[in-house]
Amino acid sequence: MKKRSTRGLGQYIYMEWLFPIKDYYCSIRKNEVVFEIVIPLLVSLICVSLYFRERKIEIALDGLSELLPSAISILIGFTIMLITLLLTSSVESVEQLKIITTKTLYKKPLTLHQDLHIQFSHSLFSEIFLLLLIFFYLFLKGIGLPLFMSTIVLFIEIYLTLNILLSILRGIANLYFSFYHVLEDK
Repeated sequence: MKKRSTRGLGQYIYMEWLFPIKDYYCSIRKNEVVFEIVIPLLVSLICVSLYFRERKIEIALDGLSELLPSAISILIGFTIMLITLLLTSSVESVEQLKIITTKTLYKKPLTLHQDLHIQFSHSLFSEIFLLLLIFFYLFLKGIGLPLFMSTIVLFIEIYLTLNILLSILRGIANLYFSFYHVLEDK
């Protein structure tokens, strides 16, 4: 690994964890942006608008804060398992994932294996952030949370939940079609 010069905030705090997130957004295609970012944004906006109009933001947040920690914990385990299998398996089927895709990152072509690793890493970071956001909401709820902040938290929770689920769905579909193509050739 190359030694990087640390400038700015990187001198004082570990910032390298942001690279997988940056790589994800640099390598995502337009149709994937619509699927994983635009659709969750629109659905989140509609849901928050409906809850705001009915004055039930707190009820929605309380419901999500009861349900999501367990669900996100399971998703974190599932995502870590996918990343572990992707990185540690050397069987023939994993080697078939090393086909070149049409995507590039840092002016170099990405393999499906690299693309899935970037995608699942981004999902893992999103899942961890969502879990921390829920805990932060529960902390702030105890000391009083203004409606404006509650609305923002609900929007982010809905967006991240949909983004994570759609990202995992796309990753599994990519795995499926990479092996489906192999079966067609035989």
